[in-house]
Amino acid sequence: MNKLLPGILFFFNCWLLSPQICAQNYLENKLSIEITNQRTEVIMLTLEQLGGFNFSYNSQLVDPAKIISLKERQESLHKILDQLFNNELTYKVIGSHIILQSVNPEKDKSNTIWILSGIITDSKGHPLENAIVYEINRQTSFITAYDGKYALKLKGNQSIGVNFSCKGYQDTIAYIHPMNKQLLNVSLQKQISTTQIQRSNVVPINSKSINWTYTNKELKDIGVVHLIVPNEALYVSNNLNVSETKFAQISFVPFWGTNYLTSGLVTNKLSLNILAGYAANVKGLELGGLANIIRQNMNGVQVSGLINMVGQDVNGLQIAGVINTNLGNMHGIQISGTINKVKGKIDGMQVSGLMNIAAAKSLDSLKTSGWNGQFSGGFNLHGGDQTNLQISGLYNQANSCSGLQVAGGINIVKGTTNGLQLSSIFNHTDKLRGVQIALINHADTIENGFPIGLVNIIKNGYQKLEFSTDESFYFNAAYKTGGKALYSFLRLGVGKYLNAAYGIGITSNTKRRLSANLDLSGSALFNTDSEYDVFAGDLYRAQLGLNYKVSKHITLTTGPSYNFCSPNKEQNNVNNPSISAKNSIYFGNYYLDKAINTRKSQFWFGWQMGLRF
Repeated sequence: MNKLLPGILFFFNCWLLSPQICAQNYLENKLSIEITNQRTEVIMLTLEQLGGFNFSYNSQLVDPAKIISLKERQESLHKILDQLFNNELTYKVIGSHIILQSVNPEKDKSNTIWILSGIITDSKGHPLENAIVYEINRQTSFITAYDGKYALKLKGNQSIGVNFSCKGYQDTIAYIHPMNKQLLNVSLQKQISTTQIQRSNVVPINSKSINWTYTNKELKDIGVVHLIVPNEALYVSNNLNVSETKFAQISFVPFWGTNYLTSGLVTNKLSLNILAGYAANVKGLELGGLANIIRQNMNGVQVSGLINMVGQDVNGLQIAGVINTNLGNMHGIQISGTINKVKGKIDGMQVSGLMNIAAAKSLDSLKTSGWNGQFSGGFNLHGGDQTNLQISGLYNQANSCSGLQVAGGINIVKGTTNGLQLSSIFNHTDKLRGVQIALINHADTIENGFPIGLVNIIKNGYQKLEFSTDESFYFNAAYKTGGKALYSFLRLGVGKYLNAAYGIGITSNTKRRLSANLDLSGSALFNTDSEYDVFAGDLYRAQLGLNYKVSKHITLTTGPSYNFCSPNKEQNNVNNPSISAKNSIYFGNYYLDKAINTRKSQFWFGWQMGLRF
């Protein structure tokens, strides 16, 4: 533990991993501690050992000999320190240090300007390029060039804490008494190499699951971030571990505001960006004229005229005129004029004018908890383990859907659909446990459900080709496809009239030698006689099939039927129309002729016989 005396220079070295790898807010870590009647300095040393950090403070702020008892279980370090110091201090994380400061510091009213300068080198005296010099309280920073030189413009007559850091080296904090010109050369020790190999249960990526190149990008890799945020501000925020919370900030652009170039290190409760802003976190409300860029998490409400970008998680509401982009998880609601993107899981709702993308990591192990839904005018893409609701004007795609999927054009589920797929053109799901309604439906397997469409194709389901004859048509050809029991079919009939039918059916176990099925269909009748209008009317038919399995691929079917014909009552009159004989084997033509010539509905019982393959 380090104690600081005014006017005397102290250096504090600590072993830590690269800031970019281990950057963290120690104050949020949960710790358990139980100490009875011990000196304050002993408790502080224990906390340092438990948390893996060092305290830095002015010795006048802390009484090291004060006897204190402390008992906490899985409590945040921030609350533990509040109890230890009786809410008389504030805390700030810089590198691997926790800086202790007074709640009500004495204001430095001096306007004295002085310069701190020097050279930052490694232990062998070689200059360090891209080392960061950071003044603790006023958030002034400097990045060294190839020669390792720095010059920091400072203000006031009080002692100032300055942090020196460089990627791959131990960081150092110095407290410096102001002078007109202060020269300080700093040597940083090489970081101890500690390799941490973390292995997790690796779940193979489903080759069918959604995959977008967007998933590999980090916030610093996105072009618009480089366009808006200066490179110096990006470098400082990505390589300096600083955690500080401010009640409010205002900025015109990221480098011109109350937090200056160190804005990416600060957590704001209230943030107003006239044009654009850049911050570490938001815990409250952020408003931006054009763009809001958050390096880590957004908890609360974020509103911008064009773009919201968050590097990690969002908990709350995002509203953007053009695009919302989250590179972590989203718990809440996203609303944008064109595009919403979430790299992690989504618990909540996305609403956009053009496109929603969620759970774009595309891992089977990426579990989605809670309810989530997507609404867009164009496209919805969901790469998590499941979505509950997708509604789009054109196209939906998901790994699985438990709920409702509605599209103006196409629905795709590359897993299981538990619910309803509804589109105007095409539905696909690997496994169906619900209902599909579209012009064309496709599924690999139906476990418990039914497709309704003009064409239904079930890859591993019931698929039969049937040729038959009946009392009204000399020849019928039908294609039947569906699940184990329910199916749909298309049928064409040729006789005195032409017939095009669509229907649904139910069958008993087709693997047995004897089985039965019931078909219900509706069809359009067409005249072959040029003296009549082409469209003759509608024919509805209920047909029972009694089936005998002749061989593995051939089944003989026969059975009765009930027919109802509703003629086209607006067709042209024909003089001396001919009516078919009633006593013919194809006596159904008698009832069809009678219905069409008299324009009165007819019904009759019929028969059918055929072969099914």
